[in-house]
Amino acid sequence: MSTELPPLDFPFGDWSDAISPVYALLRDTPQPATRVRTVTGDHAWLVTRYDVARALLGDPRLSLSAALRPGAPRQEPIPPRAEGTRGDIMATLRETGLRSVMSDALGPRAVRRYHAWTRRHATALIDGLVRTGPPADLYTGLAVPLPYLVACQVLLGELDEDEKRLLNEACDTVLTWGGPGTEAMTAAIARMYDFFLRRLPGLVATPGDHLLRRLAEAEIPAGRDGAGGRLSDSELAQVANVFLIAGYRTSASFLANALVTLARCPDIVTAIRVDPGLVPATVEELLRRTPMATGGAKRLATRDVEIEGLTIKAGECVLFSLESANHDPVAFPDPERFDPGRFSTDRQHCPHLGFGYGKHHCPGNRLARMQIAAVLEALATPGTPTLRLAEPDTQVPWRPDVAFRIPEAIPVTW
Repeated sequence: MSTELPPLDFPFGDWSDAISPVYALLRDTPQPATRVRTVTGDHAWLVTRYDVARALLGDPRLSLSAALRPGAPRQEPIPPRAEGTRGDIMATLRETGLRSVMSDALGPRAVRRYHAWTRRHATALIDGLVRTGPPADLYTGLAVPLPYLVACQVLLGELDEDEKRLLNEACDTVLTWGGPGTEAMTAAIARMYDFFLRRLPGLVATPGDHLLRRLAEAEIPAGRDGAGGRLSDSELAQVANVFLIAGYRTSASFLANALVTLARCPDIVTAIRVDPGLVPATVEELLRRTPMATGGAKRLATRDVEIEGLTIKAGECVLFSLESANHDPVAFPDPERFDPGRFSTDRQHCPHLGFGYGKHHCPGNRLARMQIAAVLEALATPGTPTLRLAEPDTQVPWRPDVAFRIPEAIPVTW
């Protein structure tokens, strides 16, 4: 008789900014990974420890591209792409020789150009909330509109409020795993793709230097067969879809969760007001401590991988809980404590995994860091009231069954 326990159902239903205690239990087990069953019924390995995550995320035998192929085990109710499309834009850009276009557009110098612009818009949004008077909602007043403005300016081109509403409704359906059903989710991701196919000419013609325009105008280097040309409309629409979710919705989700932390701990902003030099370390500690995803970063083993006596077989899926790894007390002592000093320049520290690790380290990490820094600077501007939660912590409402943790509202007062 087998004594092997059945796989755990994953995700663990921790939709708020407090990650499930199951992660701590799994980190303490002897195994470097745990078998889980996703919402599709697929089985996967779940990695929860920091050291194992670092080791495996850097292992070339674990592939993101393979994890995105049709038929691969998955954690999402539907494949995260419109029917007939590839969905793996990084592979497309790599194969066409255009990845450097994205790297240049999201590199340090390019992102610095938008810092002052982003801070001005963050300040204007905060000033608008203050003028209206308490209470205010930081979610609808700051966490959603600011990343949207940045995404339009840097990534997508000019989109209006009606288009924002349409795209957000589609994203809500695609990213809510427990309610809409697979047919509604499939239709929503198709709407997003069709929307960008229709809007491409207008978006590419939008004044400015946004990344979608750069990619549309970039010449594909000629290969040995002499082929060159440019990305097709279908490829550009797929790029725009990914920019919308990864460049806007993930940023809005993270910023909302970070704002909950800042509203619960107003002394963080007070300290920055006294010493603006704390901003970079505070950004890193927010990225470490703030949970965002409820699932895991996924990879597929293309060959057998052995680690600490465990064999991950070729064809098996591995999910990495970056949230759990960032709360691993072996790497980050007293992980629940908010301590920007962990990332001060004069201390040795483990780098957090907020943007992943290895080959697929998030290419938009500098843009995300810039937005968080701009918001911290705007909140700490002299004369701006210090915002704090208007309700007890337990009354912050959170949406259930979502891929990215989202509060329904962040009610604050001052």
